[in-house]
Amino acid sequence: MSARTDAKSIWAARGAGSSTAYRLATLTPVLVLVAVFTLFPFAFAAVTSTRQMLLTLPDQTPFIGLQNYVDVLRDASTQNAIRNSLVFTLLTVPCVTVLGLAVALLLNQQIRGFGILRALVLLPWAIPLVSAGIIWRLLLHGDFGALNGLLLQLGAVHGYVPWLSSPSTAMYSVVVAHIWREFPLPAILFLAGLQLIPGEVVDASRVDGAGVWARFRNITLPYLKAPLLIVLIYETMISVSVFDLVYVLTGGGPGSSTTLFAWDAYATTFTFLNLGQGAALSFIMAAFLLVLIVAYLRIVRVDEGEA
Repeated sequence: MSARTDAKSIWAARGAGSSTAYRLATLTPVLVLVAVFTLFPFAFAAVTSTRQMLLTLPDQTPFIGLQNYVDVLRDASTQNAIRNSLVFTLLTVPCVTVLGLAVALLLNQQIRGFGILRALVLLPWAIPLVSAGIIWRLLLHGDFGALNGLLLQLGAVHGYVPWLSSPSTAMYSVVVAHIWREFPLPAILFLAGLQLIPGEVVDASRVDGAGVWARFRNITLPYLKAPLLIVLIYETMISVSVFDLVYVLTGGGPGSSTTLFAWDAYATTFTFLNLGQGAALSFIMAAFLLVLIVAYLRIVRVDEGEA
């Protein structure tokens, strides 16, 4: 009996050893790839942000500590980019969230033909950002744009409006294009959450005499906490780091009216060839996003049973 027990323990030990070796063999290549393509660039950027690194002076890269961070935060163009990014985020995130929720509530109705509509809703999000930017640039063109043509036909305007070349309308034009491009994904996420709400709970609330608003506030919203948190975090990250639409639509102009944070980091790095300050701007943007994500996690609390 003891010999059989010893044999079993030996085979168990061998099995555990082979299992550990198998795990290491399968995980090691993945960890190496993560280290090469994620950790190394992150570490290199962190080191770069603490050095005076100009491509015009490649042989002179002295260590300057946090001076790059101080310089970019004192720079007027960076301060303007931060203000523009805050305005852009405050305009787009609530609009994308509310519009996505409204579309999800509409698509959740059991009406014939809505299955095709659900697929069509995803089309704007499926279009690449550059292509979406080109579409909106043609629509909003100040000389032959389709929007100006439509407004002239309706008598809403008396002349072509320079949507993208006027400082007073350029930011709002980018905001509208961004909302159109981004709302489908939140709509699908909210729709998935709505379809998980038990039908008997809704029926019981109707029997109890709860109105539409009461059912939405007391039943729908609590079940949508998890997708709401995901949408807020994701859309905030996208809004703060948006670059493609700005690049195609306005190029940060006119003047600096649509210069957002990501565009400022791009211009600092690739136009002014200042890698140190460009890396510092990237880390400042990442820190800002981290603060917002922590705030979302504290405001929208999701229990394990709701996730």
